Amino acid sequence: MLLVILWLIQDFLTVLSGGGMQIPGLFMLGIVYKLLFDDNSDGSLWAIWSAFAGGILWDLRWVGIPGFFTLGNVVVILIVIQVWGAIPPQGRTGGTGLLIFILLEVSQLIPPMLPVLILGGYTGWNFFLFQQVYSLPAILVTMYLYLKRIRSNGT
Repeated sequence: MLLVILWLIQDFLTVLSGGGMQIPGLFMLGIVYKLLFDDNSDGSLWAIWSAFAGGILWDLRWVGIPGFFTLGNVVVILIVIQVWGAIPPQGRTGGTGLLIFILLEVSQLIPPMLPVLILGGYTGWNFFLFQQVYSLPAILVTMYLYLKRIRSNGT
């Protein structure tokens, strides 16, 4: 339910901006945040399908060509699953702040970069760079929430 709310907030902020401002990928931050607490005992198929569904909806709503953000979202989830799965559960502590920042940044870097690389153009790079600047506070807040939750659990 949280992911649906994040997708709707992201969509609402995009509507309010009138397309003149790139909104951070709150939906992807939510999936990565939940994935960092997933124990991977039953697999992470929910994350892949959530990223796929959210990407398709975003593509149909804003891009018009299905596949750009869908591919980026699924690639991000696969990267996070691989990197986070390579770390033993004992090593997933608050001391991995830099790794958490990198994983959250990847979730904001890859999906908006694919349309720019495929379609190209100077305007695309401007939107991409501004989106990175606007997503930094969202990444830092998500990282803070993650570290706060880890420390409150005593791990």
